[in-house]
Amino acid sequence: MPTPAHRRHDISDAVWKKLEPHLPGREGSWGGIAHDNRRFIDAVFWIMRTGAPWRDLPPDFGGWSNTHRRFIRWRDNGVWERLLEILIDEPDFEWLMIDASHCKVHPHAAGARGGNQDMSRTKGGFNTKLHLAVDAHGMPVRALVTQGTTADCTQAVALIDGFAAGKLLADKGYDADAILVQAERQGMISVIPPRKNRKKQRDYDKELYKARHLIENAFLHLKRWRGIATRYAKNAASFLAAIHIRCIFLWASVS
Repeated sequence: MPTPAHRRHDISDAVWKKLEPHLPGREGSWGGIAHDNRRFIDAVFWIMRTGAPWRDLPPDFGGWSNTHRRFIRWRDNGVWERLLEILIDEPDFEWLMIDASHCKVHPHAAGARGGNQDMSRTKGGFNTKLHLAVDAHGMPVRALVTQGTTADCTQAVALIDGFAAGKLLADKGYDADAILVQAERQGMISVIPPRKNRKKQRDYDKELYKARHLIENAFLHLKRWRGIATRYAKNAASFLAAIHIRCIFLWASVS
């Protein structure tokens, strides 16, 4: 029987082999055994890839309500984030690159209980900002979300905290003394163009700075999933979990 069109992007055996040993509910782990972990992962990936409402989940992925509740449970228990940390295998920290990108907020994502979460109105409407750190190959190693009007530089210290890289690449929006000091404290040489209004201009490696296109490529890869390119989740934690899930897929797909 041919594979249904909506299942054409189900994870491969190679990807499953990387994910399965680290999932809750596997044989030998604490708690009950989940016999449908692979179907659940395929269902969540399908939702994030298509940007479809949970209620539109095709029935052969399982009941949408139980699948959604399980996604939330894994989110609240930090499963997605821990899984990403496990899969970030031997990142290349010759360079560390940071940047931010806007994600359009769908109207259905507004109106969360208690008020809108990590979204603000810009000229183009409601936006959430995705702050990203990637290694020298452009692979994501950390992600944060804030309101769309949040200045990029305010999240830099949190993005680079704890990383031991050779050089830090960022655009002039990150030319702030606090960032430069933090990078030096962590043993990194800053490759950041100085702002025009800086009284004492700094030198930086202009040739190496050209490699910063790798983080722009990373945003493009992340946003190939419609659930990342547009924010549909009312809850900011759910949107961040979606980003973690996209990063999980990218790392699990590395041969």
